Amino acid sequence: MTLQIACVLWLMLQILVQVTCCVDPPAVTTRLGRIVGTRLQFNPAARPELRRSVDAYLGIPYAEPPVGTLRFKPPVAKSPWSGELQATEVGNRCPQPLMPMGNNGMLTGKQAEDCLSINVFVPRPVPVKAAVLVYIHGGGFFVGTGSMENFYGTALAAVGDVIVVAVNYRLGALGFLSTGDDVMPGNMGLFDQRLALEWIRDNIQAFGGDPERVAIFGESAGAASVSAHMVSPGSAGLFHAAIMESGDISSPWGTLPAEVARRRAFALGKLVDCERETSQELLDCLQRVDFDTIVENQYQKLLQELGETAFIVFAPVVDGNFLPGKPSDLFAEGAINDAASIIGSTADDGVMVAVRAYPDHTDRAPFVDTTAYETLTRPWISMISAEPIVADAVRVMYRNTSCNDDHHSCDCLDSTVQVVSDGVFVCPQDSAARAFTAAGRKVYRYHMTHAPTSHYLASKWTGSAHADEIPFVFGVPLVASDKFTYTEDEARMSLRIIKYWTNMAKTGNPNLSSLNDKPTDGEKEAEWPVFSLQELTYKDLSPAMLNGRAIKARECRMWNEFIPKLVKLTEKVKKCREFTESGRKWTKEGGSVDGTCTKETCAEGK
Repeated sequence: MTLQIACVLWLMLQILVQVTCCVDPPAVTTRLGRIVGTRLQFNPAARPELRRSVDAYLGIPYAEPPVGTLRFKPPVAKSPWSGELQATEVGNRCPQPLMPMGNNGMLTGKQAEDCLSINVFVPRPVPVKAAVLVYIHGGGFFVGTGSMENFYGTALAAVGDVIVVAVNYRLGALGFLSTGDDVMPGNMGLFDQRLALEWIRDNIQAFGGDPERVAIFGESAGAASVSAHMVSPGSAGLFHAAIMESGDISSPWGTLPAEVARRRAFALGKLVDCERETSQELLDCLQRVDFDTIVENQYQKLLQELGETAFIVFAPVVDGNFLPGKPSDLFAEGAINDAASIIGSTADDGVMVAVRAYPDHTDRAPFVDTTAYETLTRPWISMISAEPIVADAVRVMYRNTSCNDDHHSCDCLDSTVQVVSDGVFVCPQDSAARAFTAAGRKVYRYHMTHAPTSHYLASKWTGSAHADEIPFVFGVPLVASDKFTYTEDEARMSLRIIKYWTNMAKTGNPNLSSLNDKPTDGEKEAEWPVFSLQELTYKDLSPAMLNGRAIKARECRMWNEFIPKLVKLTEKVKKCREFTESGRKWTKEGGSVDGTCTKETCAEGK
């Protein structure tokens, strides 16, 4: 009997092996040619009901390699190919320095300028006219990839019942160097993203996707990119919903002033033996330099050459094309593309400043005295204004009131974290949410206060840190991992976040998976109210998923109303003082003859 059972099992195994071996790999035919992918299995041991096959098409090129005379130029759409494109391995990373990336370890693997590719994840069976969720990765515009080891789109596609697309785009100087003129206007990385969205519009139907139901989402620089698409006329119609996680193009780091971008472009040229007088001469030389040399010199060496301190060296610029004006001006004008949006941040986004400054403190929080507080916050405050009075006002607002006058006995860690969190993440997003709402766009706001069991930044003391929501969006808590450990409550939290995010792709409403849906009694408890200028409602991303009102209202009023007025006033006073010191004359009314200053603004200068 035992022998018979063994024989039957052996025969069944042989049949299974033969069937598995004979299954053809997934393939689709796009406008550019046939693409062959690979079939993956999403198989969370603790949740067998979520098991599902996902077809992955990896490393699909959407643009010609941006090399030679195409370097520092807008991308050129990929030409059709003959035969079959084997899309079974991820494409090259765009050139970038090797840097620690939290629990993902060091970004390794092959990198090359021929990096403009996408990964497409299609759940099986494919939903009818599947919604599409497009991921634009973060990384300060100089690191990152759409193929992060733990953030594949497999779980998100399987659980969310959507097609997931992850995009690679040019980074650092190769993606964002600008001379501020027609020779190298900049924003190549943003144009890469747009071309990828156009590729999706033209080809996603071949995968079973609906080009009319595309949502774009990103974190940090990826979120700033998403908000750039929200105000870029050329991106209109390429998506119907947008999700911005801890980033906004109107943030102080979201764009570079033209003069700063040009100065850095020519300084980089000097470092790589391309010291030239004109933009065209600089371009001709830089197009002949090995990309490794550019990457090696584009960050710390460049900052040392200029005597500057900055976290982001190359970033988007107002080029009059992709960005037709200053983002804050475009917001004020209501020049915002027609798309619903989710806009939010984590409670401790700014903790990354302390993590970078104290890399050895993985198990316990560092002690940040007043001197370190001023040092760590200075580069971020100076993005808004270099005037000492502005920095003083910010530090007074956030000072630890329990401290005495001994600067070395006062722990300012939380003050440091909140200055950066509010000043460059929470409050710029508050302005964006208000502007989008005023323009008639539906907005859903969130603030993640939950401190997860595992942190993306790999430090146990970091609270709800920058990028901590990403694993929840990609379903990492649903799968056992050596790098991430989560509780059952956090797994349920991930399921809810996946539902919110994928519903945005499906309907533009995080509460509805179809326009005919009505929330059940259980879902009503987690219903996400739309943001309004009267209620200022938001969703607290935590296991409880409670709703709240007015994220950081007092702090954002200071950053968005008081600080701009203070900056404007200091600029006027500075002009008046310069006028006085030059020996020029005043009118009887107390203003300057040339109209630079008025009696009210020049009292100190007079």
